Amino acid sequence: MKKLIGALALAAMVATSAFAEVSFGAWLCNLPTLIASDGDGIKGGGVSNPWGWGARPARVDINFTSDDGKAGVILGAYATFDGGLAGSSDNTLMWIKPVDQIKLSLGKHDNFFGTRSDLCFGSWNWLRPSTAAGRWGEGITFSSASDSAGLGVQITPVDALKIFAFVPLTASKSSDDGKTWDTVVKTLDKVFGNGRYGATYTIDGIGTIKAQFLGAYDVNDADKKKLGSIEAAFDLTAVDKLNATVGAEFVIQDSDRFVKGDKQIGIALGASYGITEAFKLSADFALALPKDGDMGLTFGVGLDYALSDALGLTADVRMAMPNNDIDPSLSFLVGANYAVGSNASLGLGFQAVVGMGDKSSAGHLKVVKAAFVDNETKKFIFAVPLRFNVWF
Repeated sequence: MKKLIGALALAAMVATSAFAEVSFGAWLCNLPTLIASDGDGIKGGGVSNPWGWGARPARVDINFTSDDGKAGVILGAYATFDGGLAGSSDNTLMWIKPVDQIKLSLGKHDNFFGTRSDLCFGSWNWLRPSTAAGRWGEGITFSSASDSAGLGVQITPVDALKIFAFVPLTASKSSDDGKTWDTVVKTLDKVFGNGRYGATYTIDGIGTIKAQFLGAYDVNDADKKKLGSIEAAFDLTAVDKLNATVGAEFVIQDSDRFVKGDKQIGIALGASYGITEAFKLSADFALALPKDGDMGLTFGVGLDYALSDALGLTADVRMAMPNNDIDPSLSFLVGANYAVGSNASLGLGFQAVVGMGDKSSAGHLKVVKAAFVDNETKKFIFAVPLRFNVWF
């Protein structure tokens, strides 16, 4: 019976694939760290993704698109380091285009309709330090729908203009008390109040202008409302070999909601430039202006140099200065990557975070806590990670 079911499933898949495009792919990066120090002594390390919460040595992304381009499904799934099936990864959604100008999507989104502005370099591919700007360069000037699940809409009246909206939704659960609809009504303001609404406009040969409202509806009491923020950005594409982005953010909430140090205005910019085919320079900068208190800033510079077709060097230096009451933290990376065939690379790096005073911010590297603790003083903490990178 099991063989019959398997044969029928295989036949159905083959028949379906005749009318659709199905592709498989993945990008995996794990960092086993055998030698590390928390500032008090040498310790054994662990294994991590660059973003820090657990290694994923096995992953597959499945992308289904109908033959007429009107519908599709994206599924990302991964396994944990010890072999457990952990669930979905960046994108798990379906989409439908009722007309060519409108695309509807439902599920978990990562880079929502490709609207995010990234400037990632250096440590982004290794153990990401706490000194990096924003989400370590992802969405540095224009963020996305994060990891929320919900309903997305993209309208493209002309090729250059994209209008988008996203509202978070939670899956309903069976209930015998008859209050399911009542619960939805009570939370309706939070559904739309935590959505994202915006537009992008591309000027051919120049760049892309972006603007959006990011809802963060929350009320502690009647006098302390938090509504969200407004983001605006510009991605420059006019200069060959230059990737540049600049943006600003304004937080919207009642004045009484701000506490000392809370960001009210954010400004960020970043650029990568290929000086030669083998040599690239990158830099980013982010400034946080609070309503009350001292401004904070982060900045970093990095370089990539190809010694040969297979061997490349990378390095970066970053600094975080939260405010005048907290001493800054400095991080740096020196690493090498060696291409193994066409779908893999191996790397070896040295990374460190050091507090620049007795009141340094809590600097750390993203690796399992067995190896590291937060660096709240001027201790020197470091790691020597290997880098396993596979893609297909």
